[in-house]
Amino acid sequence: MPVPRGLFMLRSPIRAALLALLLVPARGFAQSLMVASPIVTIDDRTRTGLVVLINDGIVPMEASISTFYGYPVTDSLGRMYLRTFTDLADTMPSAAAWVQCFPRRLHIEPKSRATVRLLVTPPANLASGEYWARLVVATKGGQISLGGLPDSSGIEAKLDIEVRSVVGLFYRVGAVKTGVALANLRSTEQGDSLVGRVALTRQGNAAFVGSIKAQLRDTIGNVRAERLLPLGVYYTLEPRFSLPVAGLPPGRYALTVEALSNRPDLPSNLLLSTVPVQTSVEVRLE
Repeated sequence: MPVPRGLFMLRSPIRAALLALLLVPARGFAQSLMVASPIVTIDDRTRTGLVVLINDGIVPMEASISTFYGYPVTDSLGRMYLRTFTDLADTMPSAAAWVQCFPRRLHIEPKSRATVRLLVTPPANLASGEYWARLVVATKGGQISLGGLPDSSGIEAKLDIEVRSVVGLFYRVGAVKTGVALANLRSTEQGDSLVGRVALTRQGNAAFVGSIKAQLRDTIGNVRAERLLPLGVYYTLEPRFSLPVAGLPPGRYALTVEALSNRPDLPSNLLLSTVPVQTSVEVRLE
């Protein structure tokens, strides 16, 4: 998923050449290729899927498709990142080696789109459950013109652009179900924000892809602050979130976190439904 966003999903990483954008002024960022498929779900009945690529720019694009295995985790500060693996144990539910892309390389003209068809060829007698892969769409096309560089010769410096978008792929076999358990909700007041963390543990045999909604309520039940955080729980996560509390009077409040099987960036028909669960703690603002 152009990433979470999850992600949660994502447009990353951008190659090191683009870091020059942080150092000098740039002109002419002409690349504009979008992955129209936020995630891909494939079941064991059809074993097929597709990814649509849209070139909305003014220059041709060269695209290539590859796969790897990884899933989101959190670090000690609660920041989410994608953990990847080069060596896979037999127990890992990886579908990366089973996915064939047709074509793997393609040329996309400006203001046009192309479809990449996917075929999953898994081993026989797979246990029921969900198996995961990440599709990497690497695109080349367009240039960045760099300004602010010494120029005594009249030569204009340019950088070629390569952008990689990562899309989550979920291969589902037999009956699949998911859910999430919440625990260890806590928070601290930091400046104008209430910063919290909560432990999430996946239930069932499929990833929980959805959101957590954090709300701060006063003593009569009015919502005084709210935050929606899209995420994906493949095993466990302990994400960080923050709520604005500037201007709120000191006193007691209730902090509630609810896990929901929907995300604003993903169509509901691609997600597994769950029963909402929540947990709460009392907090005191100083």
